[in-house]
Amino acid sequence: MKRTTTKSVTEATTKTTPAKTEKVTEKATKATTKTTKKTAAKKSTVKKEVTETVFVQYAGQEYDINEVRAAVKKAWTEETGKKESDITEIQIYIKPEENAAYYVVNGEVVEGGKKILL
Repeated sequence: MKRTTTKSVTEATTKTTPAKTEKVTEKATKATTKTTKKTAAKKSTVKKEVTETVFVQYAGQEYDINEVRAAVKKAWTEETGKKESDITEIQIYIKPEENAAYYVVNGEVVEGGKKILL
């Protein structure tokens, strides 16, 4: 049975020339720098929550799109008897001159359109 021996890291580096030692040190420094940069990049990608509010103003009236969306969802759930979680797609068309909003939920088009008064 052959016995294998392993050299320690210190033995290997003591036998290398100064030029080789510099290259090994330089590679280790570059690897550490890359790891540090990747960690810093991952930490900076945390996104902040942005609060948005959209208003439609026309002829002295103002509509908050969030309120209109909530009213459309409520009207649709009452009309169909389905849950709000069943909504996969919603399109809202605000017509300020009629003081109304027309809507299409999940691609279900109705002749004349579905509408809520604002």
